[in-house]
Amino acid sequence: MVEYKDMTIKVVGERLSPTKMKVKAGNFEITIDKIGGEAPSPVEYLLAALAGCLNIVATLVAKDMGIQIEDLSVEVEGVLNPGKFMTGEGEKAGYKEIKAKIKVKTDADEETLKKWLEKVEERCPVSDNLANPTPTKVEVEKC
Repeated sequence: MVEYKDMTIKVVGERLSPTKMKVKAGNFEITIDKIGGEAPSPVEYLLAALAGCLNIVATLVAKDMGIQIEDLSVEVEGVLNPGKFMTGEGEKAGYKEIKAKIKVKTDADEETLKKWLEKVEERCPVSDNLANPTPTKVEVEKC
């Protein structure tokens, strides 16, 4: 069995305007803006991250289980109340609920797909970070 070690993943953002940021992630640049801005917002990227991660993990788990996937799509939606973010008042700043639906074209039966989905949810890093508290520390450094 292969033993994996901890990885540190880092992104660095540079402010372009009061609402827009350019973020370097590996060899890629991502532009982030407000909802309805010129690029996806952070909360939209969060949903996109879940969709992308579910695709990768679903494919990996299917291979492990011998399931042939002909086609796959992921639809993710979240319910968010902007009150806390906009005014500091309200129940929570983040999503109240996130739902993901994986649509898969395969010849696997329903029972196999149920087991597959359980393993996908268990192994998806983004889903894990959303479902379980991850210690987050935000610091400030004057430059």
